[in-house]
Amino acid sequence: MQFKNPEILYFLFLLLIPILIHLFQLQKFKKITFTNVKLLQQIEQQTHKSSKLKELLILITRLLLVACLIIAFAQPFLSNSTTSKKLETIIYLDNSFSMQAKGEKGELLQKAKTDIIESFQDNETSISLITNDKVLKNLTVTTLKNEVLKINYSPIKKDLRTVLFQISDLQTKNNPQTNVFLISDFQTINSDLSNLHLDSLEMYTFVQTLPKKAENISIDSVWIIENNQENIQIKSKIRSYNLNMENLSISLFINKNLSGKTTINLENNSSKEIEFTIPFTNNFYGKLSLIDNTLSFDNNFYFNSKEKEKTAVLAIGENNNFLSKIYTNDEFEFKKTTLNYLDYSLISNNKLVILNELASIPNSLVNAIKNYLDNDARLVIIPSVKSDITSYNNLFNTLQIGRITSKNEVKKLITTINYSHPFFNNVFNNKIDNFNYPFVNQSFNTTLNRSSSLVEFADQNNFVSEINYKNTKIYWMASPLDVSISNFTSSPLIVPVFYNFGVHQSNSNKVYFCIGEKNEIIIQSQKVKEEILQISNKETSFIPLQTKTSTQIIIQTEKIPEKDGIYQITNKEEHLQNLAFNYNRKESYLSYFDVKNWVENNKNATYFPSIIDGINNLNDNNKKHNLWQLFIIFVLLFLGIETLLQKLLKR
Repeated sequence: MQFKNPEILYFLFLLLIPILIHLFQLQKFKKITFTNVKLLQQIEQQTHKSSKLKELLILITRLLLVACLIIAFAQPFLSNSTTSKKLETIIYLDNSFSMQAKGEKGELLQKAKTDIIESFQDNETSISLITNDKVLKNLTVTTLKNEVLKINYSPIKKDLRTVLFQISDLQTKNNPQTNVFLISDFQTINSDLSNLHLDSLEMYTFVQTLPKKAENISIDSVWIIENNQENIQIKSKIRSYNLNMENLSISLFINKNLSGKTTINLENNSSKEIEFTIPFTNNFYGKLSLIDNTLSFDNNFYFNSKEKEKTAVLAIGENNNFLSKIYTNDEFEFKKTTLNYLDYSLISNNKLVILNELASIPNSLVNAIKNYLDNDARLVIIPSVKSDITSYNNLFNTLQIGRITSKNEVKKLITTINYSHPFFNNVFNNKIDNFNYPFVNQSFNTTLNRSSSLVEFADQNNFVSEINYKNTKIYWMASPLDVSISNFTSSPLIVPVFYNFGVHQSNSNKVYFCIGEKNEIIIQSQKVKEEILQISNKETSFIPLQTKTSTQIIIQTEKIPEKDGIYQITNKEEHLQNLAFNYNRKESYLSYFDVKNWVENNKNATYFPSIIDGINNLNDNNKKHNLWQLFIIFVLLFLGIETLLQKLLKR
């Protein structure tokens, strides 16, 4: 037996009062003189004994009456639970897009919501609800049902480990009685049960909701190829998961107008690329669309194309002619100057600055470069035959990227390209094993911080290094490129290396962004009169996290917007550009863990094939049988017994 209000039991000490009264009660007798007291003495003894019996019975009755009354106010109950503390139930309901899949009785999420509403009983349990986009604490059953009705699909998929951390934070301290209820399809992409460790003090109930068929068709990705000034090619990859599909129709919409249609056949677990060709235009937005009867969130794919912005490149040095041939006017705004004629105020207007074989780097240039790099721009450092190592190390130390240790006069061959480095993505179709190795007759030895190798010498020392600096990159070439020292400027390798210095990792021309991922959108600040920008469409509007530098505004998004589509970046009433947001495609592949077999190896976890069975078991465990009414009956019973004793034992 347990008590809802156990503190009231302290009032049982009041039972001492009638006992003390009984013990110390003094009765005074009146003396009467008789000539013969032989018979009276016998009557007196009999009356005295009956009086004591009566008082003892009434005392016991009153003690039981008061005790039952106190116990009734303490509200006793019987329960399967072993603690008297308030029960806690924490429910995780997975509302990710994979729960759109259809089970025996409709969509998995909608069926789960119905089962929760119909099965939970109104009791003294404190309930908390976790979804992929909400955390709600201390709900009553009525409030829980109202909140469950409001749950909709979320583009954010939580890892199960994250859910367990949130459950741990929600638990009341020093309360060992917590029931954890986990409802999900337990996809393999974010429910790695094999490495999951459950808290041994909690009881976990797993309910896995699975679709009738784990089949799906998805638009996986979209990219744009500009062949010439007349046509644009739009390509997309369509994937099939556990499904054969014939005559699947895909439609292309450009600026909301139907611009093309095609049909394809897909084999089970395969993918196919499709292509549309449209007339050349600088600015447009589009949507690819298909129809299948499984998941709907990945049936549309939005994209956006805008006029490419030319990358501003500034070369500071004497020998800049070879750079002019790489940074051409169609993609770059290339400017060159010598150190003597350098206008320091122009440095911050560029996305790439090349220090091309400077004999020394003055302090004024070091400070200007540091301020320039703080604006998320890139830097290339090429040493000179006559480099003043001390001045170069002054720059390295200021940027905290390492130091130059010595000069090397030995001839070296440039033999190795790091094809796996992201810098060379989409540059080489095949690895080149045999090519005319460029050489250098002079190089500099360095120790660099946070660096990786792009191109190496035959002795495995770096020729071209990429250095991570805050949010940008610095590139160091270990040798001068003067033709008297090296023939690298005549090598075919120079074009992809220097070209990627100018365009690598720029996201200003991305055709779409994914909701739920960390995205950065760069807006040139010269176009913006006010600092606060908005992202909006016809349905919603929000102010994203944004950082302003002297040359640009960096917008960051992750969990917003919540819905896919085409959005606009605006500055008050001025439209700056369009953005395309899509849902992440990871959930498109319907692959699940075998939760039932995994649960069998965990003593504090149980598995139920349906939500109703799991909740009914939870209700049974939480059910209380109240006993206070019984003790009120006892109070009335003992009150009646005392009344009878008073009447029957009068004589």
